[in-house]
Parts: sequence; C-alpha cells; structure tokens
Amino acid sequence: MRQRRVLAMLVLALLLAAVPTAAQAKGASAATISGGGSGGLPGGPIDLAGDGEPGSGTDLANLAEAAGVFALLWEDGQSGAVDAAPAATGERGPRYTITWTFPNGAGGEDKVRQSVWPYAAGGPVTYMRPGQPVLDSTTKGGWYRSADNLRQTLITLGLPDRPPLAAPAPAASATPAAGSAPAAAAPAADPAPALWPRIALGVGLLLAAAAGGALLLRRRSHPGTAAAR
Repeated sequence: MRQRRVLAMLVLALLLAAVPTAAQAKGASAATISGGGSGGLPGGPIDLAGDGEPGSGTDLANLAEAAGVFALLWEDGQSGAVDAAPAATGERGPRYTITWTFPNGAGGEDKVRQSVWPYAAGGPVTYMRPGQPVLDSTTKGGWYRSADNLRQTLITLGLPDRPPLAAPAPAASATPAAGSAPAAAAPAADPAPALWPRIALGVGLLLAAAAGGALLLRRRSHPGTAAAR
C-alpha cells in the first residue's frame, strides 16, 4: 500500500514537471498577422500556432523575438526598446497588427496586440500599448526598433517582398555648427573701372586750355616794342 502511494506521488511530480503552468510559460501559443493598409493582406490574415517560448526555434518564437515582444511585455532596459517613436509617421510605410495569444492561469486566453511597421526607414518599428492584461500582469509596452530580420521573417510568412523605405536626406543647416569654421565668402564681383583718371584728364585739359587762352590774351593786350630803326 505504501509503495503504491509513493509511486503515485512520483508520477504526479513527473506530470507537474513535464506540463508547464501558465505562470511558468511566458511564450505565446498563437499569433495572427493582419492589416497592411487598404484591402489588408492579399491572402488574408496569417495565423501561426505552436510553441512560442524564447529559443524554441519555431516560426512563432522567432517572430516574437524579432518583434521585441518579451522586451515590451515585462523587461526593462532591453536592447531595442525606446521611449519615443524612432521614425516619423511618413517614414514608416504600411502598418500591420500582430495579435498574440497567451494562455492564462484561469484556463482562458489573453490577447495582446502589437503594431508593426516592417518597411520603416532605418529598420522595422513596433509599438505595443501599455497596460494590456497578460498572464496575471499587464504589458510594459512602448516603442521598439527591430533589426531587419523582422522584415525578412514577415516576408517569409507571407508579407509583400518590399525593401525598406529610404531615409530622407538631412536638410542643410542655415547656420554653421558651433566650433566649425565659417564658410568662405564668395569672391566679390570685379568693381567697375574707376572714373577719377578720366576726370583728372578732363580737368587737366581744361586747365591747359585756360592757360593757353590767358597767355594769348596777354600778348594781344601788351604788344612788343617796335624794332629800332
């Protein structure tokens, strides 16, 4: 009788160790990708299911890791998480929505929604609204800058094969940055030829004419003495 009780307890312990509870399992059990603008995805929403635990290597787990799901669920200071949108609205491209399903301890499911811009300039961008209920807690949420493997993963799963948007060229600064040498001034246009040489020449000619005229008048008013006989 005692041996049967010990054996039953051993079997129960093995079952509890083999079947993770909702508190232990933090991975999603399913995900649905939808959106993408007018008309949505050509083939309709994309559904994934399976083991979403980090490091399991499934499509579901790889997508969650690339999208920064765990950083936006609970983790602080995770690489990629940012306080503000890392790309302007016009530089993000079409928006998609990933709805993650997490089994909870009450035997039900928690749905967590995450917005994704896979073609954003500078790399994919995601956003998860803070405060969404999940696994007896709430999402930390926020913005996340993903690596390009998120775009590639989503294309593999059925999104359009598009390159990232090009980042706009930086606008030229109107004022030089502090500490930088001022730009060289454009060479001034050649000045018009100076007028003073012409004026001086004209005045000289007038003075010479006046002197000649005065001398002529003087000679006429004082004729020379007659020659001696």
